[in-house]
Amino acid sequence: MKLKHFLITFCILYILALLISSNIAKSEGYFTPDYQKIDLMPILTKSMLLENDYQIIYDQTGIAKPIVEELKDMPDFQEKMLIFQQNYFTALTIASENFTPVTQQDYVANEKKEAIAGFEIAPYHNGYIFLTKSTYTMNWRHGHAGIVIDAKRGKLLEAVNPGSRSLEQDASKWRYYPTFKMMRLKDTPQTQLDEIARYASSVLRDLPYNIFADKNQGENPYETHCSLLVWQAFKPFGFDIDASDGLLVSPEDIANSPLLETLQIFGFNPNKEW
Repeated sequence: MKLKHFLITFCILYILALLISSNIAKSEGYFTPDYQKIDLMPILTKSMLLENDYQIIYDQTGIAKPIVEELKDMPDFQEKMLIFQQNYFTALTIASENFTPVTQQDYVANEKKEAIAGFEIAPYHNGYIFLTKSTYTMNWRHGHAGIVIDAKRGKLLEAVNPGSRSLEQDASKWRYYPTFKMMRLKDTPQTQLDEIARYASSVLRDLPYNIFADKNQGENPYETHCSLLVWQAFKPFGFDIDASDGLLVSPEDIANSPLLETLQIFGFNPNKEW
């Protein structure tokens, strides 16, 4: 009888643990602004923006200073920023789907649970990094990562899931995730980012996916996974973008890298890196 009671108690605790972890995975999956949406026009019409203005814009739109600087001389600057703001504050319907037996991904959905785009991606260039928190395995929200290898064609290089090989993916698909973060190396000329993107495209394409692949593969990588692929693109150029400096690298490690700066967020808390 004692064994029976133990097994019953274990099963109950296990189910409770799953429910709790499931709720945690869901609650951490998407940030909705818990502050007021304001009128940005008094700031957007200024001839010169102050640092506090850039911070307000970031909190209201998810668009960081470097992108604001890139956009502000365009004739539709104000219109674009207001669209970013509207998307940032719009409540989303989020659904999920399995893409492996144990791994799920969230997506923005309409009332029929059909996938729809939830936001607009800001201008991006070769060597930029895309991150999302919207993929998870057994309620561990590990996320996903990719690197822009051809901005003109809107292509990223990604390692998607077990049984596949690293390949080109359309940047537009990232608009369907309810979480998005775009980053780039700090203080690095675009010419070097172009070189990093070319290296990734030529050397890191068609590598088999292995979730346990580690960083110690020498000069000729032979396997990868999503965040490792991004790390592998930068390491030969002297940039170790793994904030944890461990044997393995995760999207969260990349998001926390002091070598990178954030350019755009959506569904991320602006006061947290991950």
